[in-house]
Amino acid sequence: MNGIRKEKPKNNVGVVQKKREYIWFSIALTSIVVVGCWILLKKKQPKVDLKKFDSPDLPGSGVCMDKKLIKMLLQLQNKSGYPVFDNINSGARTAYWNKKVGGVSNSSHKIPTCKAVDIHTPTKSIRNKIVVIAKLVGFKRIGVGKTFVHLDNDHTKRQNIAWGYPSGAKPPINPFI
Repeated sequence: MNGIRKEKPKNNVGVVQKKREYIWFSIALTSIVVVGCWILLKKKQPKVDLKKFDSPDLPGSGVCMDKKLIKMLLQLQNKSGYPVFDNINSGARTAYWNKKVGGVSNSSHKIPTCKAVDIHTPTKSIRNKIVVIAKLVGFKRIGVGKTFVHLDNDHTKRQNIAWGYPSGAKPPINPFI
């Protein structure tokens, strides 16, 4: 016929089948990568035992602790090398417990605020190191006792301040000056 040869249509069934296989393989591989990354992220996030922050008269009350405060404490522990979470003196407090320990009436420790923590520091050098690094990780309210450091992130109160104990005394170290 007129010298033009008609070509037979190519069988595209095999090509389509291969493309489908590649698509399913890509989906499976992507899923494996996503799940793997999620597992790695979960493993990297340290578990914090919030019971360490419980008011002694109310078990389970440590769950109210401010999440940003916990993240800042993790940074403090990582940068200082000091086991902050093993040295919590006080975290959340009921009104009763706050009064019992002589806390101020508007304490940031009190439930439901839960934005303050006291950390035991057995030596002056550890205390001073914690104070300096606490400022570096973003704490703007630091109370400095002889054997403890109070840290809070209560933005309803005056910022960039350090104080000593008894309350109102000049702090032995002030990172803000």
